[in-house]
Amino acid sequence: MIINDELRNYCTELKNTLNSIIENNSLTELQIENFLKNFEKTRFNILGQVKLHNKNVEFEYEKIKTIDDEYKAELKDNILKIYVPEVMPSYKNLKTHTYKRILLNVAEITKKYAETFENEIFIYIKVYDNILGWDIDNKCVKPIADALIQANVIKDDNITKMFYCAKGEYSEIPHTEIFVFESKEINNFLEKYST
Repeated sequence: MIINDELRNYCTELKNTLNSIIENNSLTELQIENFLKNFEKTRFNILGQVKLHNKNVEFEYEKIKTIDDEYKAELKDNILKIYVPEVMPSYKNLKTHTYKRILLNVAEITKKYAETFENEIFIYIKVYDNILGWDIDNKCVKPIADALIQANVIKDDNITKMFYCAKGEYSEIPHTEIFVFESKEINNFLEKYST
């Protein structure tokens, strides 16, 4: 891959940020929080440059694989299943680019299912993390509904059009699974998938 100037600048920025953290043996909580925000922003920008590279290459083998490639969506038996290779962001970390990246990736992979759902829908969200005893109510699931609206999969996320449930699970591999379907199918779904 030929590294363009913009990508080189993002990589240099990341290198400089990491070096300053490594050289500093005492950081405040605010400094750590700012570092994580900047790290996430730079990662977002680097992934954007990689996406641009992948769109412009002629052959498949020239593409660079990233976490964005692991997002998947499939419609089967009137259930839209979405795989997000990341944990949903916590409310206290909403200022990072994770929220935006998840929203954009889910919108991208679900746009082929535009206008699938007209009636009231239910979204069942299973968030898997490799930490024991974490709180599901600390996870922000808003990018999911926002992405589905952006992709026109659902019309709206107001109280007459959508409701959801979020369940936390332990897994060695952190990720999120999302199931979208008409609310009238909730009992059948929960009997089959909730365990």
